[in-house]
Amino acid sequence: MSAIIEEIRSPEVTVSIEVFPPKSENGAARLLEETARIQEGVRVAFTSVTYGAGGSTRDGTLNLVIELAKRNPGRVVAHLTCVGSNEEALSRLLSAYHESGMTDIMALRGDIPEGMTREEAVSGGFRYAADLVRWLREAGGVSSIGVAGYPEGHPETPDRAKDLDHFVAKAGAGADYAATQFFFENSDYFRFVVEAAARGLQIPVAPGVLPVRDIDQVVRFAGMCGAAVPERVLSALEPYRGDPEGFKEKSADLAAEQISGLIEAGVRHFHIYSLNKSDIVLGIADRLGWRR
Repeated sequence: MSAIIEEIRSPEVTVSIEVFPPKSENGAARLLEETARIQEGVRVAFTSVTYGAGGSTRDGTLNLVIELAKRNPGRVVAHLTCVGSNEEALSRLLSAYHESGMTDIMALRGDIPEGMTREEAVSGGFRYAADLVRWLREAGGVSSIGVAGYPEGHPETPDRAKDLDHFVAKAGAGADYAATQFFFENSDYFRFVVEAAARGLQIPVAPGVLPVRDIDQVVRFAGMCGAAVPERVLSALEPYRGDPEGFKEKSADLAAEQISGLIEAGVRHFHIYSLNKSDIVLGIADRLGWRR
């Protein structure tokens, strides 16, 4: 069994982090330093690396994944998106991952690239993430497959029942676990898990937690992915707009409080969107007793 699956299913509290590939070599070097700081301070189950759909950051992702995999064998999950792609292109990228010892994949449909129509985006034969999961299982050579979940619903699927059906279909196609989009109200996560379980879902669902780094940024992110930022979060952070250090401390307080509530309800794995920085993540670890 993949170490990723073992961590996700562990009865102990475990944490994974997500990073994205910077656009410059200097940025990539800084990211490796920030990731190392997190891993020195917290036991990280695995690190997942995103990339843009349609090839926007695939080269950067590949280089970053390979370097992280060298430093953390068996503890890196590479994102693979199928929108705007086809079997030939996906096979090339998957082969490059395999050559670097990478066999843990996060299978995503991905966002439709700007300027591409929906029909153009699916012309390669992959309409949904479940299609990618199925293809990966048929291709073989993968140790684990993760997928995404949307506690507040996918922004492109206003029909909540239909969205849940799509989510459960990914598990049916062969996914091992799911990590959710970020959310701030734990009740949204619990409702999502219960509704998915009622449809037969049996894979673990790790809650995605986003430590806020900037108020305007998180509102923009939320608008793009169909999430809501509660007024209580905005009002708690607003007094610290001009106080960067105080803002980080308050952000860590809020994230640690959210995670504590999930732990009390029995959740054991957490997926933290690090935004390529270590400071708030380590602040959360201090509050929760996760520090090495």
